[in-house]
Parts: sequence; C-alpha cells; structure tokens
Amino acid sequence: MIWKRFKTIAAWLHLWVGLVTGLVVVVISVTGCMQVFDEELFEAFHPDLVTVAPTGPAKPVAELMQAAQKAIGKKKLITDIRIGDVNKSYIFTASKANKRKNMTLSYFGQFKYRDDIYVNPYTGRVLGVIDVRYEFFNVTEQLHRQLLLIKPVGSVVVGVCVLLFLLMMTTGFILWLPKNYRKFKQSISVKWGAKWKRVNYDMHNSFGFWVLPVAIVIAVTGLTWSFKWWEKGMYKAFGSAKPVVLLRQAPVINTADTLQNRLNQIEYTIRQKVKNNYIAIGLNLPEKHEHVLMVYVYSKGRTDGWRNLSYYYFDNRTGQLFDQMEHASKPLGLKWRNSNKDIHTGRIYGLPTQILAFLASLVCASLPVTGFLIWWGKQNKKPKARVRCKVEAVAIN
Repeated sequence: MIWKRFKTIAAWLHLWVGLVTGLVVVVISVTGCMQVFDEELFEAFHPDLVTVAPTGPAKPVAELMQAAQKAIGKKKLITDIRIGDVNKSYIFTASKANKRKNMTLSYFGQFKYRDDIYVNPYTGRVLGVIDVRYEFFNVTEQLHRQLLLIKPVGSVVVGVCVLLFLLMMTTGFILWLPKNYRKFKQSISVKWGAKWKRVNYDMHNSFGFWVLPVAIVIAVTGLTWSFKWWEKGMYKAFGSAKPVVLLRQAPVINTADTLQNRLNQIEYTIRQKVKNNYIAIGLNLPEKHEHVLMVYVYSKGRTDGWRNLSYYYFDNRTGQLFDQMEHASKPLGLKWRNSNKDIHTGRIYGLPTQILAFLASLVCASLPVTGFLIWWGKQNKKPKARVRCKVEAVAIN
C-alpha cells in the first residue's frame, strides 16, 4: 500500500515536471548532441582556417600577434593565444565584455567584441577572422548553457531545469521498476511490430533505462556551470575545501617597470619545457598594469585518467617563470574541474565516450516528446463502445 502511494506521487511528479520543463530539456539535449562533436565539425566546415601545411620553422609568436592585431585594428586588444600542433593555425583571441549598464537580457549583449583571428604560423598570413559572438557552434553552446540569455539569468534557468530533469529521471526509474523477470524483459526492449502507441511507450521506457547512467553523469557535470554552490560541493566531494585559485601575483622586482613584452622568450621557455608533448598551448595575456602571463599546457596522453592540464606563470616584464602547477601535483578537485567539460561532452576518452554522450543526449531529447505523446494519448482516449448486444436489447425495449 505504501509503495503504491509512493509510485502515485512519483507518477504525478514525473508528469508535471516533464510538462513544465520538457521544451527546455529538448533544446538543451539537441544542442548537447552538437556540442559532442563541435570541434570536429568546426574543422570540417573551416579547413581553410584551421589546417596549415608546415613549410619550415614557425615565425616568432610576437610577430604573428602583430599580424593578427593589424587584421582587427588597434581598438580591439588581443587577450589570448592558442597554439595547436604542427598542422594547425595559431588562434589569437580579442575579447572584451560590455559594461553592466550596456548589457541587455540577450547573450549577444554581453560582449563588446569577441573575435578569433586565425594565422598561419609559417607564413604569417592571416587566414581569416571570425566574430565568435555569432559563430554557429558558439551560438549553439550558448543556447545549450544559457538559452541565449545573459548568463546570470539563462544559466540559472537551465540549471533549475536540469535539476528537475534529474528528479524526472529518478521518478522515471521508480515507475519503470518491473514486478518480475518477464516484465523486466518487456521493459528493456521495444516491440517494433506493435501499433505506434505501444512502440512510443516502449521507446520512452526502454531507451530511458539504457541511457540513465550516462544521462545522470551529463546532468551532474552540466550543473557546474549553473550554480556556484554545486561547483563548491563537487570540489568538496573530491577532497578540496574550496575551488582552487589559479590567479597569481607577480614577484616584486627592483628594476624599473618597462612593461616590455617578453612573449617570444616565454614561448621559447615553455616549448623547451614541454617539447612536442602537447595538444594545445594557451597563453592568457595580462591586462594593462598587470605582469602575470599564465600559460596552460594540454599535454598528450593520460597518466591518471584525467585531462592532463598544467599551468605555468611568467613575469611579463622579465620573461621568467616564477610559479607552476603541473598536472601530477594538482589537487584532485582541480583535476576534476579541468576535466569536467570533457566528461560532460564525452570527449574524456575519445570517440567511444563521445558516441555514448551523443546517443544519451539524443535519447534525452526524445524523452519529453515520447512522454508527452503518452500523456496526450491518455487524455484523448476514445471511450469504449458499448457491447452490441446491450444496445440491441435497449432498442428492442
């Protein structure tokens, strides 16, 4: 009796939470499918921007940065540099957020400018400039993360819907639980030869069961971008009392502050340190009156299952390395945080986990649709015709 009442409550929650959040879940899930392979798809659509042929040693990064800066003008300042492998162009990013008073409710009002400049490192030729604010895969990502709304609003709306989707998955599993082995066999398969209502019902039940573990992982990792309290809780779960601070203060030096850019020296130092064992090298350039240039290195191979990411801190005035946080010495919480996006998109272990994430997202997109059709079918169920003999009896009388 108690279990029956519990299932009744679960069914009520499953129905109404699904009806309220269904459209948002479909949008998040469909865009999530595209995010799984966004890098591969971008390269496929823009080979002229991404792929280059090595024709000798790469030019100094400061020289390449001058070419990139010239392409966008002096009013837009380059803030980040991404160096890929020998067959990839360098990407110079110029980004500046709008002041709060100039922001609108739309995501597009968050940035004053946000451009990526693709440069051939061997010839110094600018291959193209993309306004990232309106680039298809970035728009898809922002729709996925914040419904194209400003982050403080959109990310919370998405986060609440994802939390409710976790509740839906829990209640759905409770409703799915079969009474016996025969029912279990029916609950994990689709009777394709049946009428469409039965096929729809089976798809909702069985597909939801098969993707449940992967869908939970995707939802749990996705909440990290919506709620700070969730991120802090995850850090604690991995043994860190609070999020790890990545910012550093430059050391005090007695020499005059000439603000001289030591970009080439820093690039040379980091290349000597990591050799060719990297997937990407990123340089976060300091703002005016700041002197710390942070470099991150995404290394090839995995030593412990996490994304192999290390941080190096240089004094921009002297070009000297003064601090570092290599992957092996990072706390477990930061290893998780650096890997969270790869886990969320399935990129963590390459194509096999990407396919799993894609299929799980596709099924999650279908669940509100198949669930709605089940509910709609019940609401519009035709009343059964009376037994013919009874009708005839009434007619005779």
